[in-house]
Amino acid sequence: MTNTFPQIPPVAMPEVIPSELPKQKFYLGEWVRWFQVPNGDFGRVIGVIYSQQASCIATGLHYLVLLDERSPSRDTCSCDFAFEDDIEPLDNSLLSRLQGNHV
Repeated sequence: MTNTFPQIPPVAMPEVIPSELPKQKFYLGEWVRWFQVPNGDFGRVIGVIYSQQASCIATGLHYLVLLDERSPSRDTCSCDFAFEDDIEPLDNSLLSRLQGNHV
Protein backbone atom coordinates (compact mmCIF):
# COMPACT_ATOMS: atom_id res chain seq x y z
CA MET A 1 0.00 0.00 0.00
CA THR A 2 1.38 3.42 -0.89
CA ASN A 3 1.58 6.24 1.62
CA THR A 4 -1.04 8.85 0.72
CA PHE A 5 0.24 11.40 3.24
CA PRO A 6 2.72 14.04 2.06
CA GLN A 7 6.28 13.56 3.25
CA ILE A 8 7.43 16.56 5.30
CA PRO A 9 10.97 17.78 4.63
CA PRO A 10 13.39 17.61 7.59
CA VAL A 11 13.62 20.57 9.97
CA ALA A 12 16.26 21.69 12.43
CA MET A 13 15.26 23.31 15.70
CA PRO A 14 17.22 26.44 16.69
CA GLU A 15 19.28 26.32 19.87
CA VAL A 16 17.32 29.23 21.35
CA ILE A 17 13.67 30.02 20.74
CA PRO A 18 12.89 33.68 21.49
CA SER A 19 10.18 34.55 23.99
CA GLU A 20 8.42 36.60 21.29
CA LEU A 21 8.06 35.03 17.84
CA PRO A 22 7.83 37.10 14.66
CA LYS A 23 4.39 37.84 13.22
CA GLN A 24 3.36 35.55 10.35
CA LYS A 25 3.32 37.09 6.89
CA PHE A 26 1.41 34.15 5.34
CA TYR A 27 -1.44 32.12 6.79
CA LEU A 28 -2.76 28.58 6.56
CA GLY A 29 -4.59 27.98 3.30
CA GLU A 30 -3.01 30.95 1.53
CA TRP A 31 -1.73 30.38 -2.02
CA VAL A 32 1.94 31.32 -2.45
CA ARG A 33 4.72 30.99 -5.00
CA TRP A 34 8.51 31.02 -4.92
CA PHE A 35 9.41 34.20 -6.78
CA GLN A 36 13.22 34.25 -6.56
CA VAL A 37 13.68 31.49 -9.15
CA PRO A 38 12.50 31.03 -12.75
CA ASN A 39 9.52 28.66 -12.98
CA GLY A 40 9.10 28.72 -9.21
CA ASP A 41 6.89 26.25 -7.42
CA PHE A 42 3.50 27.21 -6.03
CA GLY A 43 0.94 25.80 -3.64
CA ARG A 44 -0.93 26.35 -0.37
CA VAL A 45 0.51 27.00 3.06
CA ILE A 46 -0.37 24.04 5.29
CA GLY A 47 1.95 24.68 8.23
CA VAL A 48 4.21 27.20 9.94
CA ILE A 49 7.21 26.41 12.12
CA TYR A 50 9.90 28.46 13.82
CA SER A 51 13.07 26.62 12.89
CA GLN A 52 16.56 26.78 11.53
CA GLN A 53 16.99 26.04 7.83
CA ALA A 54 20.04 23.79 7.67
CA SER A 55 21.10 24.69 4.12
CA CYS A 56 21.70 28.38 4.84
CA ILE A 57 21.40 28.64 8.64
CA ALA A 58 18.37 30.92 8.42
CA THR A 59 16.44 30.98 11.68
CA GLY A 60 12.86 32.21 11.63
CA LEU A 61 9.41 31.33 10.40
CA HIS A 62 9.30 28.68 7.71
CA TYR A 63 6.13 27.83 5.82
CA LEU A 64 5.24 24.28 4.85
CA VAL A 65 3.75 24.49 1.36
CA LEU A 66 1.74 21.68 -0.22
CA LEU A 67 2.75 21.95 -3.86
CA ASP A 68 -0.02 22.14 -6.43
CA GLU A 69 -0.28 19.19 -8.83
CA ARG A 70 0.92 21.47 -11.66
CA SER A 71 3.86 22.90 -9.71
CA PRO A 72 7.22 22.16 -11.45
CA SER A 73 8.68 20.11 -8.55
CA ARG A 74 5.52 18.17 -7.68
CA ASP A 75 6.85 14.98 -9.31
CA THR A 76 9.85 15.12 -6.97
CA CYS A 77 8.16 16.19 -3.72
CA SER A 78 4.67 17.01 -2.53
CA CYS A 79 5.67 19.53 0.15
CA ASP A 80 8.49 21.95 0.72
CA PHE A 81 9.47 24.46 3.39
CA ALA A 82 9.82 28.09 2.31
CA PHE A 83 11.57 30.87 4.15
CA GLU A 84 9.39 33.96 4.36
CA ASP A 85 11.63 36.07 2.09
CA ASP A 86 11.48 33.48 -0.72
CA ILE A 87 7.71 33.41 -1.31
CA GLU A 88 4.94 35.83 -2.10
CA PRO A 89 1.15 35.59 -2.46
CA LEU A 90 0.18 33.92 -5.70
CA ASP A 91 -0.87 36.43 -8.36
CA ASN A 92 -4.68 36.66 -8.52
CA SER A 93 -4.79 36.12 -12.30
CA LEU A 94 -2.84 32.86 -12.02
CA LEU A 95 -4.89 31.78 -9.02
CA SER A 96 -8.11 32.41 -10.98
CA ARG A 97 -6.84 30.27 -13.88
CA LEU A 98 -5.90 27.48 -11.46
CA GLN A 99 -9.25 27.60 -9.70
CA GLY A 100 -10.97 27.46 -13.08
CA ASN A 101 -9.18 24.14 -13.46
CA HIS A 102 -10.70 22.86 -10.18
CA VAL A 103 -7.77 23.38 -7.81
